[in-house]
Amino acid sequence: MPIWDDEELPAASQPQSISQRVRAGNALPILSHSALFDLALFGHESFKRFYAEKVGYPYPNLPDIGQLANYDRYTNRSSDGACKEFYLDCLKNHIFREARAAGVDEETLAEARGQYDRVGVTAFAHLLGYPRFDLPQTLPLQVLANLPFKTYLTISASAFLEDALRRAGKQPLTKMCRWRGPVDAPEKDLWLIPDDYRPSAERPLVYHLCGLDAHPQTGAALPGSLALSEDDHLEMLVNLAEGRGKDTADRLPALVRGALFDDVILLGFRLDSWAFRGLYYGLIRQTGQGRDRRGVCVVQLPPEERAKQEKYLHGYLDREARLDIFWGNLEEYTDTLKELRQP
Repeated sequence: MPIWDDEELPAASQPQSISQRVRAGNALPILSHSALFDLALFGHESFKRFYAEKVGYPYPNLPDIGQLANYDRYTNRSSDGACKEFYLDCLKNHIFREARAAGVDEETLAEARGQYDRVGVTAFAHLLGYPRFDLPQTLPLQVLANLPFKTYLTISASAFLEDALRRAGKQPLTKMCRWRGPVDAPEKDLWLIPDDYRPSAERPLVYHLCGLDAHPQTGAALPGSLALSEDDHLEMLVNLAEGRGKDTADRLPALVRGALFDDVILLGFRLDSWAFRGLYYGLIRQTGQGRDRRGVCVVQLPPEERAKQEKYLHGYLDREARLDIFWGNLEEYTDTLKELRQP
């Protein structure tokens, strides 16, 4: 190290841009349930309307899925498990109706109907031919799958992201968060990551923070694994905080906590949703708080809503959450990522 003259200053090292970190695979994409539903199936808003109708929600302005689930739990169901089983039934029925409306043939519909009680939501969609990777709506999902990310975090309980990764020639490892119940349980293969596993661009980790609709190997339904309602998300926040940093009690694997130190790319979240609040306050805010920048958040709002909320959202995301804002939809954002794919 040389001796500096008084007027000289050492050159500051320039931090990598988010684009450079994406190209190197050193960023963590976090996909919401609504993002995957929009990209892989028939649109999250149409499902939310369907779900609200089936639970008998009486008000015209629909809240997020967590609030609808809370309403169903305390208005219609006898237990938490019954609420989650009904939610999964609503997903299957919505997928079936939309597939039928899209022209899926009667033989395929009959086969799916016959397997209804034997398969989870993801496998049920597969029986109906979805996701349709020949459709333009799935292109953003395929772009994300072809980027060199080592870890993906998702709020969705479906395995459509894994479908896209396999289509891209990768071998994803699927795990979920044990947000409720004992960590050392008989089904611990669902959340324990092998000691010798190291995520890579070719063998990425897909971590489902809010549970899985079915066991990835056996296909058995897993309604009890879902963090669905507002109450679930609050419980998850508490449980993740209680075990943080404790080797035998931490509900989040070290690999996932380590990935949260990378820049995060938040895709498809409503900032007033319980899913975002649980994710941000429970994980992102607690990891790397001293850093100047945490990543990017893709925000899609109608022009009139953006005019009302832009100042607030910019202040909240920039100063509080330390996230850059990309104003636009998922298709527009992934268009900016296409150039970053490694040859």
